[in-house]
Amino acid sequence: MKIAALIISLIFTVSSCFAQWDFDNSPNRVFDMKKNLTNRTTLILSYTTDVQKACEAKSRELGHGGFGYGVIACSWFYDHKCIVIVPEQVEMRTIGHEILHCLQGNWHN
Repeated sequence: MKIAALIISLIFTVSSCFAQWDFDNSPNRVFDMKKNLTNRTTLILSYTTDVQKACEAKSRELGHGGFGYGVIACSWFYDHKCIVIVPEQVEMRTIGHEILHCLQGNWHN
């Protein structure tokens, strides 16, 4: 009986975690544009076959020391310019995610 209760408890805990993750990454998630740090920026879009390598290099070039974890895209905002690095084949939500960084900075931290 205790094992069944433990399994059921774990199922609810795991499903709660994934439900929250789904909500955070929902394509229908709404963002408040009043939180923008800027409404005017120059977007520089770079696409590559090795996003990790390109993002790590850009991070080091800008003095941030790299990521230390895997990324599927990255963006850097400075001087009213925003550099977005994505793979050659990219989902719309990935581009939207990175462009939101261009407007709102590190919004998910």
